[in-house]
Amino acid sequence: MSISPAATEAAEAAAATEATTEEKTTEADGTSIGTSWQRFTRWLRKWRFWLIVSAIFLLVLAISLAGALGSASKSAARLSPINAAPAGAMAAAEVLKQQGIKVQPSDNLESTLQAVAAQGASSSTVLLYDPKLLLSSEQLSKLKQSGARIVVISPGPLALQALSSEITSAGFYSVGSDHQGDEVAAKCSNQDALAAGKIDGEQAALYSGPTVCFSTDDSPSEKSEPSKNTEKTGQFAQSADQQLTVIGNADIFSNARLAHSGNAALVFRLLGHNQQLVWYLPSAKDLPVSAERPSLNSLQPAWLVPVSVWLVIVAILAMFWKGRRDGPLVEEPLPVIVKASETATGRARLYQDGRALDRASASLRAATLQRLARKLRLGPAASRESIVLAVIAHSSLPEPEIRRILLLTEPGNDSQFLAWSQDLAAVEKDLEKEY
Repeated sequence: MSISPAATEAAEAAAATEATTEEKTTEADGTSIGTSWQRFTRWLRKWRFWLIVSAIFLLVLAISLAGALGSASKSAARLSPINAAPAGAMAAAEVLKQQGIKVQPSDNLESTLQAVAAQGASSSTVLLYDPKLLLSSEQLSKLKQSGARIVVISPGPLALQALSSEITSAGFYSVGSDHQGDEVAAKCSNQDALAAGKIDGEQAALYSGPTVCFSTDDSPSEKSEPSKNTEKTGQFAQSADQQLTVIGNADIFSNARLAHSGNAALVFRLLGHNQQLVWYLPSAKDLPVSAERPSLNSLQPAWLVPVSVWLVIVAILAMFWKGRRDGPLVEEPLPVIVKASETATGRARLYQDGRALDRASASLRAATLQRLARKLRLGPAASRESIVLAVIAHSSLPEPEIRRILLLTEPGNDSQFLAWSQDLAAVEKDLEKEY
């Protein structure tokens, strides 16, 4: 089968056309991509400052959220059961959980009483640590009336009065805080204290009561104040019914000191008597809330009203002093002379800035016709047509040219406007030659 030369030439032309089309498409695509990239780089340079600020803000926000979410299940409070820091008590709480004790953290009295009521008072132990003295005597009395076994860490004299009449505060014992072997023995018949043997004894509050352990009376270490009564005092005191236990050394519960001496044995035996342990650390939720909303008068200081009245009086006197006048104001006309050329130039610039070619051409046409009417003595009431006819009669220019210049021309841009204004001037000059 033979192929004709004409068919070959047509195929070659089609292939060349297709290759040219592909090249143009490639070039167009390349040009489009290059133009888009240039626009993107210009936009990036223009907004890079705000992009950097936004990126830093989002980074800080992400770090803050991550920290908040990471610490949502933790606490920084001292002796908190969810605080893994040295001052926390997570170690004791976790060991108790492993021994089958239900550890229930609480930060307010209401939730504590609800937890005791749900489990039963006979099956609940409440650990109370209130170093900021947030609880009132009435709140402590409610806690006592719950019937649960209560272990209180370093309570003050007023708190002890609300919790028990048997245990009293007896001062404070301190030999430093270097933890260099300062221990104190049980020296009592309490089984929990005997199981511990010795605990840290360098700093502690002292108490007296029916059962006193870890006494420092016979210790060679110095006391902050010698006790004047003959009752035995120690870091551990317990009521006769064993429902209230007071511990004067908070450090033995902490993660940092739990494994020293017999601290762990004493902590686990005291807190592991019942199936539930409510770990109660009072917070701002326990503070009483006023039934009435505070008014503005109750919030402002007492000196605000007299000082405000005094400032108002001073302001009024200052207005009379500085605001008086020596006499009525005198009007003085000040003549302002503006050259006609400046006015025309200013108006022309306003037209130019506003691109108001139609308004400018209408003003220029009207002014030219008025001047032509005065020269031809036609009067102010003459119409445009009568002015144009008079100009045609006295001018050497052809009639179509005069009609085009004076009536028909509407410039569309600055160059046309400039040429048309020159034509108007030429009509006026030609008319001046005749007169």
